[in-house]
Formats: sequence, structure tokens, C-alpha cells
Amino acid sequence: MSGLIAGIGVGVAAIGTGLSFAQAASQRKLSEAAQREADAAMETARDRLDVNYAEGQSIKKEGYELESDANLAAGAQAMIASVEGDARGGAATAGRVLASQNQAQAQTRVAMGDELTNIETSIMEEDSRLRDLNVSLDLEEVAGNQQKAADAERKAAAATAQGIQQGVATVGAAASAFIPLYQQKTQQQIDAVAGMSLTPEQKAKFGNVAGGSMGEAAGKGLSNLDFDKVKNFNRREMRGFKKDLTAEQTNMLFKSKQYLQNYNSYPSLSLDDDEGNGVLINPVTGKPWGEI
Repeated sequence: MSGLIAGIGVGVAAIGTGLSFAQAASQRKLSEAAQREADAAMETARDRLDVNYAEGQSIKKEGYELESDANLAAGAQAMIASVEGDARGGAATAGRVLASQNQAQAQTRVAMGDELTNIETSIMEEDSRLRDLNVSLDLEEVAGNQQKAADAERKAAAATAQGIQQGVATVGAAASAFIPLYQQKTQQQIDAVAGMSLTPEQKAKFGNVAGGSMGEAAGKGLSNLDFDKVKNFNRREMRGFKKDLTAEQTNMLFKSKQYLQNYNSYPSLSLDDDEGNGVLINPVTGKPWGEI
């Protein structure tokens, strides 16, 4: 039961690890989307900076044209009046009228130039102010999107780090949970084999154990299998003994009814079909422990 609980715990930890990496991927997608929005807003801001808002501006000429017409009309009337009165007086009046009209036109040109300058200046200042406001808004939007991207990137990094930590913790938890259980299982196998007995016919069929774990081979029709020697095995010696067995010998021992009764089938570990071989199953991958 303890092995089942350990396996469930490892499985839950593995799920948590997967969720952390999924969160990291989601945060990276948010970061990329925010960065794309920031790039688009920055491009718009630059486009607005390229626009010349002062082009195509002009002054209203109607007032100056009316003033000029009035000056010309007044001059014409003065000329008529002077001519009707005296020829010499008309010539003098014409000179004064011409001078007066020239002066009025000069003043009009100056006034129009001043007004044009003032209008253009005010238009440029206002357009510049509006442009700066728009750019400022765009830049604030850029800053906000960049902050979103930075926040998402930090969250992605944190989720990735959490996933790595959980992965390491999962492996550590699995090792911590299963090592003592595996040790307990090996000792249970030693006790189960040591408690077995074979008839002379079964021993003759079993034959000798090669490899040195049982010592020298016995004579023909005999077996060097010594259950009393197995009883004193440590875990390393037991592993060596199992490696020395042939497939047929392994089946005769570890799949026999006698062995299974002695072993009493602890439920603390997950095993594959080779119950007696002690194959440890990784509850996360479903494969023998150590296989990828």
C-alpha cells in the first residue's frame, strides 16, 4: 500500500510539473502578443512624427483686399475733386494720392506678412502640441505593452523554474519512496528462496547454477543449488545469483507456487508479469524503472 501511495504522489508531482511548463508556454505566448502590439504602436507613433502639419496653411485676404479697394476709391475721388478745381492743384493732388496709396499698400503688405507669420506660428504650435499628445499616448501604450511583455516573460521564467524544480523534486521523491521498498523486496526474495525445497528429481532438472554464485558445479544428475547459502545472501549477492540463473531456472524458482507462497506477494511495489524477478515499474512512465 505504501508503494501505491508513493506512486500516486509521484504521479501527482509529475502532473504539477507538466502544468508548470504549460503555464510557461502560455506566458511566452502572451509576451509575444504584447510585444507585437508594442511594435505596431511604435510604428504608428513614428508615422505621425513624419507628418508636417504646417503645410498648406494661408491667411484670409478678403479684409486686405477691401482695404486696398477703399484706398483706391478714395484716391480716385480726391483726384476728381482736384481736377475740377484747378489743373495745377490736380497735379499736386495726384502726387499726394499716389504717395498715400503706396504707403497704404506697404502697410497692408506688412500687416499681411505679420498676420501670416502669426497664423502659421500658432498653427504649427497647436499641431505640434496635438502631435506630441498623440505621440505621448502612443508611447504610453507602447510602455504598457512592453510592461505586459516583461511581466509575461517573468511569469514564464518563473513557471519554467517551478517546472524544473518540481521535476527534480519528482525524481527525488520517486527515489526516496522506492529505494527502501526495493530493498525490502530484495530481502523478501532472499527469504522466499531460502525457504524453498526441491525433490531430487526437481534438482536434477534444475541443474547447476553457473557464474560462481553457488560455487563449483555438482556432478551429473545433481545440482549445486544450496538454499541454506541463499539464506545468508546480502542484496548484492542475491542480484548476482539471479543473473547467474538461466531463463528456465528463473521460471522454476521465481514462478513456482512454493516461492510465491513464501514470498507472500507484498503489494507495496508494482511488478510486471515476472513477479518473482522483482522488476520495479516506474508509476509515472509505466515502464521498468530506468527505462526511458
